[in-house]
Amino acid sequence: MNDLSARLETFLRARIPGADPIAVRDVVVHTEGFSQETFSFRSEIAGRSEHWVVKREPVSGLLEPYDLEPEFRVLHALSGDPLPSPRTPWFERAAHVLERPFYVMERLPGEVPIPVPGAGGEGPFDASERAALAPQLMRALAALHAVDWRARGLDFLGVPGAGDAAAREVARWQARIDASGLTPDPVLVEALLWLRRHAPASDHVALLHGDYRLGNWLIERDAAGPRLTGILDWEMVHLGDPIEDVAWCISHLWRGQTPRAACLAAPEDLVALYEEAAGFRVDRDVLRYYEVLAVVKMAAIMLTGIRAFRDGRTADLRMAIFDHQLPFLHALVAALRGWLPLP
Repeated sequence: MNDLSARLETFLRARIPGADPIAVRDVVVHTEGFSQETFSFRSEIAGRSEHWVVKREPVSGLLEPYDLEPEFRVLHALSGDPLPSPRTPWFERAAHVLERPFYVMERLPGEVPIPVPGAGGEGPFDASERAALAPQLMRALAALHAVDWRARGLDFLGVPGAGDAAAREVARWQARIDASGLTPDPVLVEALLWLRRHAPASDHVALLHGDYRLGNWLIERDAAGPRLTGILDWEMVHLGDPIEDVAWCISHLWRGQTPRAACLAAPEDLVALYEEAAGFRVDRDVLRYYEVLAVVKMAAIMLTGIRAFRDGRTADLRMAIFDHQLPFLHALVAALRGWLPLP
């Protein structure tokens, strides 16, 4: 830990020339996430104290092969925006600093509620918190989708061709499934065929978070009520159809065994809040299409994790149990396709 502190001090001195003294305190290694390696620390620079988070590229993981630079560039471009995204000033690729590429972002206040039912089966929020947070979260998503990504130079993410956003995402996740080398379940194969045949042609291209869901939101609770303070984990950021983000957010994957999308509200109510904030109607057939894609994406992520574990590139036992979780995803795809009742 002391070595990590010393390396971070050296890094800060190189990035903030002339600042003195510089000290790094309270370094903590976090293990909560499934993807990137995460550290937090406090800097003391010329008498000013600030809290930071380091995201470092892992050796292997759920979204390999990794490249942290695109998400850093997006977060850096959004650093001065009123969106609740962390200020992200620095990226480093040189191996001599922390061995693998990493970026540094501001540590925002709040905690990360997760999609679990809780003791009373209500999820992580009570009724008043749900009423306060649901519109905030949908306004934030609509604001993200309204970002002028061209003006901010974010076209490097790859601009879909006319009406090609959905087909491009299907191809992306199909490629991940193929790269795992594992034979997908027949229901997953059928879902991919259906997705390719029915890809909606939308010319509405927005900046998408890609993983906008309960579990990636920082929420601060105080006497004034709960509020969204941060949107985390931008590894899946890309340009595409904004309905893709909406479908991921309301997916059964994040309902924590409650009847509420994101443990917040009935799915239709959450979509209506998004429509109000975004100023356009969400086509329900397109929404259902992207709900199917959401589960296929999750299956691709799990297959990637299973392969990494089987190959010995990770010892994370959470990836080993994906074998036992895939049947739920297969059943959910079947339900969304109309073959089983939806849970």
